[in-house]
Amino acid sequence: MRLKITKGAKKFGYIIWNNKHASQIESMLGDRNAVDVVFNGFSLGQKNIDRKYHRISLGYKLTRALPENHNTFSVTMNNNILEVKSLHVKY
Repeated sequence: MRLKITKGAKKFGYIIWNNKHASQIESMLGDRNAVDVVFNGFSLGQKNIDRKYHRISLGYKLTRALPENHNTFSVTMNNNILEVKSLHVKY
């Protein structure tokens, strides 16, 4: 699944999804309260899922360091690990 990287997500270090993607994210995450996250090949350990604000923290140091042209997160769940990659996608 692909999610757009918003300015707030990049500044504050989150994966943020909206109601349009909520059902897909919920089916991917199940009833977990936390998930192991791998971001661009680096294991970040277990991160809490904030369902109220539709977000998972990655850490602002990592997201602020992303290249300017990266505008999309690719999010997949493999072996109970949430894999997140940043990409440049032309819209």
